[in-house]
Amino acid sequence: MLVKSPGFALVATLTLALGIGSNTAIFTVANTLLLRPLPYTDPSRLALLFADRRGQLEGFSYLRYSLLRVQTRSFSGVAVFASDTFNLTSRGNLTGRGDPEQLSSARVSANFFDVLGVRPELGRAFGANGDQPEAKPEVMISHTLWLRRFGAEKDIIGESIALDSRDYTIIGVLPSSFTFSELRANVDIWSPRVFEHSLASAERVRLGVGYLYGIARLASGTTRDQAQAEMDVLNGQYQRDNPGRPDVDPNQKVVVRDLQQQVVANFRPALLVLMGAVGFVLLIACANVASLLLSRALGRKKEIAVRAALGASRGALIRQLIVESLLLAMVSGICGILLSQWCTHMLASLTLSNLPSMAGVRMDLPVLAFTVAISLASGILFGLTPALQLSKPDLNTVLRDEGRGSTGSRGRNRARSLMVIAQVALSMVLLVGSGLLIRSFVRLQTVNLGFDPARILTMRIALPPTKYATPQQQIAFYDRVLKAVQTLPGVQAASISSALPLNPSRQSPMLPEGQPMVPFGQRPILNIQTISPDYARVLRVPLLRGREFTDHDGADAPGVAIVNEAVVRRYWPNDNPIGKHILLGQRPQPMEVVGVFSDMKNVTLGDDASPEVILPFPQLPWPLLNLSVRSAEDPRSLISAILRQASEIDKDQPLTDVRTMDDVVGSATAQPRLTMLLLGVFSATALILAMVGIYGVIAYSVAQRTQELGIRMALGADPGDVLKLVVGQGLGLTLTGIAIGLAGAFALTRLMSSLLYQTSATDPIAFAVSALLFTAVALLASYLPARRATRIDPTDALR
Repeated sequence: MLVKSPGFALVATLTLALGIGSNTAIFTVANTLLLRPLPYTDPSRLALLFADRRGQLEGFSYLRYSLLRVQTRSFSGVAVFASDTFNLTSRGNLTGRGDPEQLSSARVSANFFDVLGVRPELGRAFGANGDQPEAKPEVMISHTLWLRRFGAEKDIIGESIALDSRDYTIIGVLPSSFTFSELRANVDIWSPRVFEHSLASAERVRLGVGYLYGIARLASGTTRDQAQAEMDVLNGQYQRDNPGRPDVDPNQKVVVRDLQQQVVANFRPALLVLMGAVGFVLLIACANVASLLLSRALGRKKEIAVRAALGASRGALIRQLIVESLLLAMVSGICGILLSQWCTHMLASLTLSNLPSMAGVRMDLPVLAFTVAISLASGILFGLTPALQLSKPDLNTVLRDEGRGSTGSRGRNRARSLMVIAQVALSMVLLVGSGLLIRSFVRLQTVNLGFDPARILTMRIALPPTKYATPQQQIAFYDRVLKAVQTLPGVQAASISSALPLNPSRQSPMLPEGQPMVPFGQRPILNIQTISPDYARVLRVPLLRGREFTDHDGADAPGVAIVNEAVVRRYWPNDNPIGKHILLGQRPQPMEVVGVFSDMKNVTLGDDASPEVILPFPQLPWPLLNLSVRSAEDPRSLISAILRQASEIDKDQPLTDVRTMDDVVGSATAQPRLTMLLLGVFSATALILAMVGIYGVIAYSVAQRTQELGIRMALGADPGDVLKLVVGQGLGLTLTGIAIGLAGAFALTRLMSSLLYQTSATDPIAFAVSALLFTAVALLASYLPARRATRIDPTDALR
């Protein structure tokens, strides 16, 4: 029967494949990120440990880790990790094969992989004492690095590589499937020497600087609530046993979070919204196919009547029609799987940089079972109404060809009208949601950044602490790089900074003048950054008061600082900030505020600027800095020249993460842009399907009412009257659906409030524009068959 109606079968298959394919693609992503267990042994018992200070999650100190490791009973194992970088240099048995490069790395405790339950593909994991200072320097490498840099050589185990000009022995290669998303990077080098972290000098460890995060495995029979209760007890013990320690803060405690939930916390809301959207698309597609089946029913009345006259029961007729629908659904499901494979690959390529776990997105048995299930459910859903309509024919009327205008026909019209109203209502919800995201994204794009990102090139430099151990060595290197870059043709200005805009900088306890003297651990936590004198010139940040830094603000000069407006608003709203002082860390001498910068977006585009204190680089040396260069033309043209200058200064020092400031800003909008794009595509798909549904029901109505319209025209109705009559029918269905859809959108869009920026979930403009757009589309869909109705020849119609 389907082969005899190839046009119907093709349209129905493509319509349903669109709904099934989009659902399968989004479910594939959701299954990987939300539902599929993490690739560790018994992942449900894994937990992340953070320091929570007034609701802000951060790292905890090495000394707190030492306490947890010894005294906790809630965990069978506690490991810690911290992100770092290594420079792969030209020394060692293996590393002379390529240019120096900077590798993303992680410092982990020796039991890190034991806690996770991960075994290397080659070699062995770290020994029990591998993180002790006297242990031999060892590393494990990622499967990606093993393939890319070392050609997948099996005998690499036991060979040495030079990292930060120090020899390390490769003891293992991790499996290709291993990822650890909490590090927010694709880590290539894993080292067990946590205490030797490049940011964890002995002084910083003594002060209790928090740079570690924990991964722990719950002991048998222990819940996360019980573990949290023990953490609270140990936190109180730590504060009692260490009075006056810098990291003792009554507002800070170690919290226990579920690993799976924490990994997906940032994008769970957007993914759930998209899953709801594709569910609507599937329902609209089903309604559309059901409308097609009802239209086809007009041509099958005699066939069904003959089957009934020959003895077919109503149940047999329903089974016949449902089987046809299921066959159509399964063919659509196969096409949907092919479509979803393409969509999933596209999604993975779009979001891989932001979501490392997307690399594992693939169709597996649960996804395949889901596709089969929704295909079968769709077949039953869209086939049930036509089957019930057709399975009870009036044999006398149908077989004598007198069925036109019968009650059954009116019933089918009513069913088709209800389906169109449902399509319009569901499409309106999607359209309003898409409109809200578009308005939010436009506002996000037009937000005042506080700086000018045009024609700026940025790159990251991480100096190895073994080669640049002292502040004087770090200062000398960066001074040479800045002077060399500033002399290049086309360079207008160059500077270094410890953070880039829209990338949170470090934080530190500080005490602004005028605040009560409290212990170190209870002082306000402010962002802190270190820069060179031309920083404001490169970013074109307005200086509101005072002066900028100069070359005279060196390491031996009196301590000075520049603050942003957020600091002034919080601590000196009615005073002149110039000349005020800020006490930083354990420094005996406070820093004098000499200038005020305009606020820049220093966290995210959607958040207000955080209070930030800025110091001259020589007064707070830092091995990990960003080089920013403002160019007179395209900044990418300077890349090779800058890399060449840096290589001449130190041939083993790579410059990494080379990108323009426009790319930095663009990455900040990547997730909302992707969410908006996907919901926009689904909304457009729903709009097209609804338009087809409206067109189909009006065209079907015109075909059914040919005789009626002919009589009207014979009695004097002009084409305009017929046009208004037919368009009015379509407009009536549309307005009913729009009213229902607006009510549904008013209730449902509140669930996406967390995805919006400076846009209300009930924004009247988004609602009004969506309604007007849908009305215009409905008018077009109704006009086409109405125009055809005006061309009916009354003589032919009456005949």
